[in-house]
Amino acid sequence: MNLKEWIFTTDHKRVGVLYLIGSIAAFIVAGVMALLMRIELSSIGPTITNNPSSYNVWLYAHGAVMILGFQIPALTGFFANFCIPLMIGAKDVAFPRVNALSVWLFYVGVILALLTFFIPDPPDVMWTGYPPYSTITTGNTALYTFTVLVLGFASILGGVNFLTTIAYMRAPGLTWNKLNIFVWCVVGAFILQLIFVPVLGTAVTLISMDKYLGTHFFDPTQGGDVLTYQNLFWFYSHPAVYVIFLPFFGVLFEIVATFAKNKVFNYKAAVYGGIFGIVLLAGEVWVHHLYVSGM
Repeated sequence: MNLKEWIFTTDHKRVGVLYLIGSIAAFIVAGVMALLMRIELSSIGPTITNNPSSYNVWLYAHGAVMILGFQIPALTGFFANFCIPLMIGAKDVAFPRVNALSVWLFYVGVILALLTFFIPDPPDVMWTGYPPYSTITTGNTALYTFTVLVLGFASILGGVNFLTTIAYMRAPGLTWNKLNIFVWCVVGAFILQLIFVPVLGTAVTLISMDKYLGTHFFDPTQGGDVLTYQNLFWFYSHPAVYVIFLPFFGVLFEIVATFAKNKVFNYKAAVYGGIFGIVLLAGEVWVHHLYVSGM
């Protein structure tokens, strides 16, 4: 294997494999964090640590890495890169160099997340980063913010790339109503990413501004409101559930249709009612995460 070819590759299949390798590594790390937490909770009192901050770091690493480093990149990174150009008859994605940049930004984000275990003041804010704790903790909230921004930017680049690819690089005669269900599910997932990831980026940036620059966006004593952050955070993070769900949903559709040797029943209803119904509702129901907040 020529390592240089993999590092500088712009081939969509190789980029997909790189996404898979990175996401599996992230899954292993997140899984180890889950095991540490379960061992700690297996008996009353300290089990493998007597430091609450250590447990908080495990909790942060598990949530952030599992969602942002494994689930979303594995489905929208690996499956989309490996399958979409083949399914639509394209030679590659619309912007191969941007595609390569997105996967290496993803790796930078994973490395930043792993730095949690090597820096003296690791983030301990869970994956949600709720204030006021995230603005008063001695943990490195800036690393949390930067990790989210890097991984989010990688997702945005992927979304622009694949939506452009699907819209403009389909084989002649392959109309919108002839696309595989999986392709439509990826379209829906990336629409959600493009709309909602910038909101998450804004929320975590404001958190760091509050902590390090002296702003008061989320400080009630200075006219701020912690619920503003919670609304911004879940405005992305509930649609993120469907960014994960939709590609998986598409894979199931393809498997069942293939082995049943039949077309998807009521294709247009499944696409325009089902998939885009999910996209529409995903951005409207985030507030159920705040039921106990007194809203």
